[in-house]
Amino acid sequence: PINVPIRTVTKFSLRKGKRKTVKTVLKRFYRLNWGIWIRTKAGRRKHLWRKSSARKKRLQQHVFCNSTQSTLLDKMVCKYWKRRHYYVDDPYEPYHEREGFYLTRKRP
Repeated sequence: PINVPIRTVTKFSLRKGKRKTVKTVLKRFYRLNWGIWIRTKAGRRKHLWRKSSARKKRLQQHVFCNSTQSTLLDKMVCKYWKRRHYYVDDPYEPYHEREGFYLTRKRP
């Protein structure tokens, strides 16, 4: 293709000289409080008639981004999106703390 879409970070805005958030990152990914980014699998709404029910169920699940991708996504958003946000009836509320992993556990 002649026009290749790119998602570049604006490092210095014209008015205030601040970094700008890449809006497509916020649309496609969600950041949990402990620093990992999650996303849904690609193709979860396309050609559902040809996919098996088990495959459709797998496509609806969220997957983690790896550490390299999470670092890159952190660089593409400003510090506002890296801090904790409290939403009403947030479905991701139990996943913001990482209690299952012994190194990051807060409660004994």
